[in-house]
Amino acid sequence: MNHIIMKNYIFGYGSLIETESRLRAAPLAKVAFPAIAFGFQRGWYARMPESLASISPTYLGCYPDRESHVNGVIYEVTEEELAATDEREKGYIRKKVTHLEEYYKVTEPGDTVWIYVNNFKNVVPPPNVFPSKKYPIVQSYVDICINGCLEIENSFPKAKEDHYTIHFIRSTIGWNDFWANDRIYPRRPFMYRKNAFEIDKILKENLPDLFDKIYIE
Repeated sequence: MNHIIMKNYIFGYGSLIETESRLRAAPLAKVAFPAIAFGFQRGWYARMPESLASISPTYLGCYPDRESHVNGVIYEVTEEELAATDEREKGYIRKKVTHLEEYYKVTEPGDTVWIYVNNFKNVVPPPNVFPSKKYPIVQSYVDICINGCLEIENSFPKAKEDHYTIHFIRSTIGWNDFWANDRIYPRRPFMYRKNAFEIDKILKENLPDLFDKIYIE
């Protein structure tokens, strides 16, 4: 008798897109595949509960919205990796993705794809969770997310043809001028982030007014 093995996948839409970042909780997830999750909206409205009393940025979050979609990646995880990701994303709630469009067919019927969403009581995020002077967008985190997008474009021709990175930027709401450049070497970013100029170029092209207002922190 054949036993069907049900697999767990995670849909990452922020820092989990980048390989190095993703492997911290899922060391076996060296390969992730581009995909689109329908019914969710991504934006700058996530703050970790344990960091609210300290100096902390605003992170990317996601919430259910029938009219929206978000691009990201899917990757298979073990039960241990799923638990480790739960711990990493403990400021979020793990929810099933029911409408997924895969660039390359990876999942099978019966598999479960999980996404980490914000816990907003009224579904729509309250305005006080958007980036602010106290909780800004920080460039070091943006670098991780955009670098992950560029990795996907470099690995998957279909994603590059679909302007995956630009899609990521333009489908994210909440970008504002509370945006701090906290890079280790902000005036010589290539010393730490080798593709910093490529990241800056695509941000400037797609968010020109906001990019010019980024302040060094």
